[in-house]
Amino acid sequence: MPPTDTERRLCEATARGDRDGQVAAIAGEDLYLAAPQPGQDPLPVYDDPVAGGTCIPVLTRGMLPPWQPQQFFDRVSLAELAEDWPNDRWRLAVNPGTPCAAYLAAVPAQRAGWLRARAQVGARPGGLLVTHFGGPLHGPLALGLACGAPLAVQHSVPWNELGTVFLDHAADARTLHEQWSVTDHAGWQQRLDQLLGGQFVPAGTETALRARAQRPATGDDGRDADARGQAQPADAGDATGATADLPALVTSYEERFRADGLLPPDGRVVSLRALDLAHAVALVRWGLGARLCAPQQAEQAVTRVGARARETYGSWQEFAAGYALGRVLAFDNGWFGPQYAETLHLHRVLTQDPSSPWQGLPFA
Repeated sequence: MPPTDTERRLCEATARGDRDGQVAAIAGEDLYLAAPQPGQDPLPVYDDPVAGGTCIPVLTRGMLPPWQPQQFFDRVSLAELAEDWPNDRWRLAVNPGTPCAAYLAAVPAQRAGWLRARAQVGARPGGLLVTHFGGPLHGPLALGLACGAPLAVQHSVPWNELGTVFLDHAADARTLHEQWSVTDHAGWQQRLDQLLGGQFVPAGTETALRARAQRPATGDDGRDADARGQAQPADAGDATGATADLPALVTSYEERFRADGLLPPDGRVVSLRALDLAHAVALVRWGLGARLCAPQQAEQAVTRVGARARETYGSWQEFAAGYALGRVLAFDNGWFGPQYAETLHLHRVLTQDPSSPWQGLPFA
């Protein structure tokens, strides 16, 4: 079975001898070019007996090899290859030596066709649910990876993958540095521990949500909390428990969530920690890509994420609502703007698509 839909489309086009179909299958996709090792030529050019000549090899996302500590790949597009192609006599070898291989002539007329195909389909959009059929699909590791599915869907990368890259080596390292101030293993481990401990969600709001979850829901909860919360800051709350007040912004989002289907009519968010747990999975995947952790450590960390999720939530529905509220509190702040719209899209993809792990993977 091809690992993702990209390889499936490519295999089908190759099987029917459809050159235009081969180009169309990869035109909008990220392609991966092996980064040179010290002392090697900048391009991994080789002579391919199948193609009968010199080729530059690239891989589609699903065909990347297992993680190796010193093996890196640069992410490129078909358009970039067309614009910078070094030799008209060379061919482009896509997934050479695999059942999903395709060999494309790269003379100027062919490269012009690559550019036209890219212009027609555009870059791969975000917001797509992708499953790697060679990755974990069941069990504790899959459960942990599914907790990170919102960020995987946001970037349209496979949700159930712990491998060579999240996006690519350079982008993964840059994300860790710019967004998390992480440049080494010690810093990565510190951030992971903080995320697993729920230390990035607003403590007062989290305390208030937990306290409210301990008492039965009433029809006055939202109105009372709204009235009490008018003067409360975003992290306000009474740490003593059942008397904790919720900020008005929380109840405002919950009301909108019910209208938009993120919560059932009587639903309430029980915790914001899903946001930190989703980011913990992403941190692990970025760390793998940046080579700040190794696969065994990554698997252990992701399995811990799944266990923490089950300690906090009773279902994917509860987890999804907690992630959505955490995300809009952090990035939308009451605007109900683009960040809210993106959160709503991610929620609907993961709760309504039949192939979503939040649909088919047991939470308990």
